[in-house]
Amino acid sequence: MTIKDIAAIAGVSVTTVSMVLNNKAGSISEETREKVLRVAKEYSFKPYAKAIQNASVRSGLVGLLIPGDTRTFSDFVAGAQEAAAAEGYSLILCSGEREPEIKKHLNGLYSKGADGVALYLAEETDLDALFAGAPDKLVYAVVSNRQSTARQCSAFCAVFDAAMLGTEHLIAAGHKGIALLGWRNRPESEEFFSGYSTALYRHNISMKSEEVGLCADQEELESVIRQMTDYKSTAFLCQDQSVAACVYRVLDRCGLRIPKDRSVVCMSDGATALDIFAPELSTIDLRRRELGRSVMRELIARIEGSSRAAQEPQRLLPELRQGASVASPLTSKRIVVVGSMNMDTMIHLSHLPTSGESLLCQRIINLPGGKGANQAVGAAKLGGDVCVIGCLGDDQEGRLLRSSLVENGVNTTGVMTIPGKPTGKAYILVSDKGESTIVFSYGTNGELLPNIVERNEGLFAGAEYCLLSTEIPWDTVLYTIDLCVRRHVQVILKPTIQRPISSDILEKIDFLIPNEKELDVQVPGNLSADEKAECLFSRGARNIIVTLGDKGCYLRNAEFKRAFPAADFAAVDTTGAGDAFISAFAVYLSEGYDITSSIRFATYAAGISITRDGVQPAMAGRIALEMYADQYSAHQAE
Repeated sequence: MTIKDIAAIAGVSVTTVSMVLNNKAGSISEETREKVLRVAKEYSFKPYAKAIQNASVRSGLVGLLIPGDTRTFSDFVAGAQEAAAAEGYSLILCSGEREPEIKKHLNGLYSKGADGVALYLAEETDLDALFAGAPDKLVYAVVSNRQSTARQCSAFCAVFDAAMLGTEHLIAAGHKGIALLGWRNRPESEEFFSGYSTALYRHNISMKSEEVGLCADQEELESVIRQMTDYKSTAFLCQDQSVAACVYRVLDRCGLRIPKDRSVVCMSDGATALDIFAPELSTIDLRRRELGRSVMRELIARIEGSSRAAQEPQRLLPELRQGASVASPLTSKRIVVVGSMNMDTMIHLSHLPTSGESLLCQRIINLPGGKGANQAVGAAKLGGDVCVIGCLGDDQEGRLLRSSLVENGVNTTGVMTIPGKPTGKAYILVSDKGESTIVFSYGTNGELLPNIVERNEGLFAGAEYCLLSTEIPWDTVLYTIDLCVRRHVQVILKPTIQRPISSDILEKIDFLIPNEKELDVQVPGNLSADEKAECLFSRGARNIIVTLGDKGCYLRNAEFKRAFPAADFAAVDTTGAGDAFISAFAVYLSEGYDITSSIRFATYAAGISITRDGVQPAMAGRIALEMYADQYSAHQAE
C-alpha cells in the first residue's frame, strides 16, 4: 500500500494525501482530511512502512487469515498457533472471505512487519493480484477446501473426500436413501455436495432433489428436516455438528430414534465436544488441527529459507470415527398404535358369576393393560418398530404403565400425561376355564382427543400400519382413520365400539378384526360368522378377519374365503388373545409377509398368550414364537 493507492481510494491527489499525512493540511477541508485519514487507517497505512516491510531482519510475526468465524475454524487456528509457538513465532489472527477484506488484513500485516502469512481461502483467487505490493521479504502459504484450487495451495482440507467417506459408510450399512444437510454459501458446501453426489453415482444410487437440503439458517434447516421425515430417506449426512444437533432434536420431537429409525453421520473438525450427542455421533474427522500445524510449519520453513513451495499440495485425508448413530435400515415398517391404556385388576374366580350370585375370589393381580398399550407391547416384543399414542394420569398407575411400555421397547413419544386425571382402569373377571369378562373405566383414555393425535402426526411419517382400537373417543377414531388415509398408512381396526360402523368408514379400513361378539354388533342376527363377514365385505370392508377363540379365525377378502385353525394350547387366561393376535399379525405384515402367512403367525402368538396370566406379561417374544416356526410355516405352504 503506497500514497498513490491511498489517493486513488480516497479520490484525491497524491499531494493532498502527503500533506494530510505530514500534518501540513492547513488549506485542506476538514472533510477531505478526515476521509484521507479514514482510508489510511482502514488500510493500515503508515509513513515509511515500505522501508520497515522490506527490512531484512525478521520480526517473528506471522499472520493467519481464515474465511469465517473463529468457532468454525477453531481447530485449524489452534493447530497453527501450536506450530507457530513451537518455532518461536507470534501469530496475528484475521478473518475475512472476500478479496477487499483480505487485502485490508494483508496491509495491516505488512505494516506490522509480518514475516509471512498463511491464508485459508474460501474461493479461487488470483494470488498475484492479491499480493501485489507485498513487501519483498513476505512469504505465504495457502490452504483451501476446494480441490480445484490445489495448484495454488500448499495444502487443502479434503472436504470432498470427507463427504465421500461419510456417504460410503452409510451405503456400506445398507442405506440407499441418504439425505444431505448443510449450509448454503459456506466455503466447503460445494465440495461437500460434490463428494456426496459422486459417492452415490459410484454406487449406482440415484440422487433425489428432495434429499438435498442446503439451508440459509436454523429455522429453514428445522423445516427441511421435518419434511425429510416424510421421504424414504433412512440416513442423514450432516455438514457440521450444529446440523447434526438439529437433526437429533427434530427426530426426537417426531418420535424417530437414532439409529433405529434414522442413521446420522457428521463431518467434524473436532471443535465441538461429541459427548453431548446421545447416542454417540459417528463423524468424519477433517483433521483441521493437523492441517493448521502443517501449513504453519510450511510457512515458517519458507520464511527461514529451508523449504521451497511444494510441487504437490499436501492432502490430509479425513478419518472415520465410529459412534453409535449408524445402523442398518429397518427391514420392517413402523407400526403406530393409537388406543387405550389401563391398569388391569385381574380377579380370578372358579367361574364367572351369574345374576345375583356372590363369589369369593381366588386371587387379585394388578397388571398394565388397555388395548393400545397391549398391542404396542405385543408388537414390540416380537421385534416390531412400534410407537404408541395415548393418555395416562400423573398417578402411580400412569407411571407403572409408562415404565412397562419403555421396558418392552415401545417408543412413548406420543404418550401424554394428563394432570389431575386418573389413569384408566379395567376390572377383569377370569374363570378357571380361562373365560373372562371386562368392565373398564375411561379415566384419561377419554382425554385422547383428535388434537393429541394431530400433535403427534410426525409419528406417522414413514409408518406402514396403524393399530387402532375403539376404547377411545369416537371422534379420535375417525380423525386417526382420515389421517392414515392421507398419510397412506394402512389401518388395522379392533371394533370394540357398541354400534355398527358405517360403510363410508369401513371403506377406509384396511383390516377389520372383530371377535364373535364384536361381529354380532356389526352384523346382528342369526347368520354364521362367515356369512356376517360376507355382509361386511359387501359393505366396503376390504379384509375381514374374525377371531373365533379356540375355533381359530376366518378371513374374507377379494381373494380368500378361508378358515384358519387355532394353535393348540391349553387356556389359562384368554383376556389378551385378541391383542396378541393383532400385534403379531401387524408385525409379520410389516416384515413383508402376505396376509395368510401373517394370520398363521398370529394364531401361534395368540395361542402362547393364553397359557399365562395377564395380557402384557403373557405376550410372546420372538424367540418363543420361533420355537413353533415349523408349525406355522407348514400352514403357510398350504
